Amino acid sequence: MYYDKGIDWYSNFFDTETNYKAYGELSHDYFLEAKTAMRIYDFNPNVKLIACLRNPADKIISNFNYAKRTYLSNEVDFQSFFQFHEKYKKNNSHNMNKETANYYENLYSFYELFPIENILVVFYDDLKSNPQKFIQSIYQFLDVDATFVPSKLNEMVNPNTASRSAFVAHFAYAVASIFRKLGLANFVGTVKRNNFFNSILYRNTKSVEKKILTQKEKEMVDAYYKSAYPKLEKLIEKAIPKAWND
Repeated sequence: MYYDKGIDWYSNFFDTETNYKAYGELSHDYFLEAKTAMRIYDFNPNVKLIACLRNPADKIISNFNYAKRTYLSNEVDFQSFFQFHEKYKKNNSHNMNKETANYYENLYSFYELFPIENILVVFYDDLKSNPQKFIQSIYQFLDVDATFVPSKLNEMVNPNTASRSAFVAHFAYAVASIFRKLGLANFVGTVKRNNFFNSILYRNTKSVEKKILTQKEKEMVDAYYKSAYPKLEKLIEKAIPKAWND
């Protein structure tokens, strides 16, 4: 979205005056388009890349719930959302549909350009089961202090939420999208992190009904993703979690 603003604009987001051992950022969307891999390579061919992969079935359900909360009509069911992804994905740079968990296709362009030792693939399953081991693997990959333990390591920082008003939440999301296009992504991020603003739009609750796949939906999702698992394992040279094949 902001590539045309140039490298200097991008670099200004980093505090390069302080002597940090590593600088970085995160994005949910960088690996959705092959051209992004080339752009990153052109910027820094020696960069280290980290990809955290979630069980595709869980990820697409999460995407569906997020889309419902932010822009998708309540009339759209999961099967329609999954099958007609071009219609309901939002847009290419903020894609909420099934190709976001097409991990072999998503990562292939990066493995073509970058040496495998510069790419770390970790799994959300491991983050849930052993957060400290998960974060230490990232520290070791980055060659920074692996003994550091973040204060919020075992805290849930993004709890399950439900919108207080679907109309208001959808409107807020639309306004935020406009601000992002105007180059005000930092402002949007600041507002999103504001507790008061979030309390107006959403309510944190464990009682929010979560989407659970029916047997038919599970078969549909498995048919789409599972055939690529062997190729993915060969590409990343790592076995995927056993739970993905349940």
